[in-house]
Amino acid sequence: MGQDSMQMIITFQSAISKAFKFTRELFSKKSLKKFIIMINNPEHSDGLKALSAAAGIFVGIIPVWGLQTLAAVFIAVIFRLNKALVLLFSQVSLPPLLPLVVLLSYRSGRIWVNDLSLITTKTETSVNGVRLHLLQYIYGSLTLAPVLSLVTGVATFVVLKSIKLAKQGLEIS
Repeated sequence: MGQDSMQMIITFQSAISKAFKFTRELFSKKSLKKFIIMINNPEHSDGLKALSAAAGIFVGIIPVWGLQTLAAVFIAVIFRLNKALVLLFSQVSLPPLLPLVVLLSYRSGRIWVNDLSLITTKTETSVNGVRLHLLQYIYGSLTLAPVLSLVTGVATFVVLKSIKLAKQGLEIS
């Protein structure tokens, strides 16, 4: 193995280790207080916080069923994002919002799966029909994730900047 390959493996192992450590610490007794402090980290810029929110939404929507939390923390560690914000926003696929996410993903998939004319009332439960519906959902979620993450990132950035401006306005008065 070359030096570059070895360094990449060590970096990957370190990121996985940090992701597991963060997830383990998340459920400790003082976790809520730490979590809030991590969200409001003054060392992180508004841009980084907005990027963290966008990354969380992206991971929450893509179809990595059951692995969203681990994937979110892993991405936050790799890209040095605000782990708490990434984790918080990745929970978009929890039960209250899940039906909406699935519906929007499925509807977004219509752009890519035009072969739904093959599905009729007689063949909707066939293997081919199920495959087409699943493909439509997966393509739709892979389309919806970047769009909603972009919208979330921009909205988060605008809100954070607005809050700072409002605080500055109050200090001047």
